[in-house]
Amino acid sequence: MLEQFLAINAFHFMLIFARLSVVFYLMPGISAGYVPTRIRLLLALLVTLITLPLVKDTLPPQPSGAADLVWLIIAEVLVGAFIAGITQIIMSALMLAGEVISTAAGLTNAFVDDLVSEEQTAIVIGLLNIVAVVLIFATGLHQLLFASIIDSYTLMRPGEPLITGDMLSVISSIFNQAFYMGLKLASPFLVFELLFQFANGVLSRLSPQLNVFFVALPAQNLIGMAILMISLPTLMMVFLGFFENSLENFMNPGAVNGG
Repeated sequence: MLEQFLAINAFHFMLIFARLSVVFYLMPGISAGYVPTRIRLLLALLVTLITLPLVKDTLPPQPSGAADLVWLIIAEVLVGAFIAGITQIIMSALMLAGEVISTAAGLTNAFVDDLVSEEQTAIVIGLLNIVAVVLIFATGLHQLLFASIIDSYTLMRPGEPLITGDMLSVISSIFNQAFYMGLKLASPFLVFELLFQFANGVLSRLSPQLNVFFVALPAQNLIGMAILMISLPTLMMVFLGFFENSLENFMNPGAVNGG
């Protein structure tokens, strides 16, 4: 009896860890290169221990065949990748906003090593990513992500067929929302770039001998960084609201569909 009990609990632990490990591997902030792999693994194990008694009633019995067990683990990995992918899509709104802001401010060629995405990105994108990750943990929104992981066991129970149609629909919807949010965050800079380029065109017509690019580029950098400095708190507040609403809509799909 004791051996059977331990085997079932080990199976349930492995099943939860299969979903959570992927989430922690791709979770914003924790998945960054500056977080050691051992720390990520330890966090995933600790959260798995905490999650086990909370979702135990939704877990299936241990399958008898090896093929069923492998498929069950693969399905859990896919669900974990789906949840983590949603957070990455939400964060992609900052990538789009950063690209637009960099272009408007003339900082497109100013690259920096982004600690979050672990690649060479425009310096504005790196700034937005770092500030957003810090604020997510400082305001406690990471707890909402953990809550969404636990609620996912109610929406997508282990052992049940994957609702691929609904999953693709959610991904498509969040892609659209993230694209709209990225443009919304960068809207002041779109207006600035339109007016600035119009002024450059007028100036080049009034003074053809003047090197407009040489004169305008420093002004574009200064004005763009000034607008970013003024608007950054508001941009982050709007993005955090989008981050929170997206996770809440994921946890309460019935309320969204009903609305």
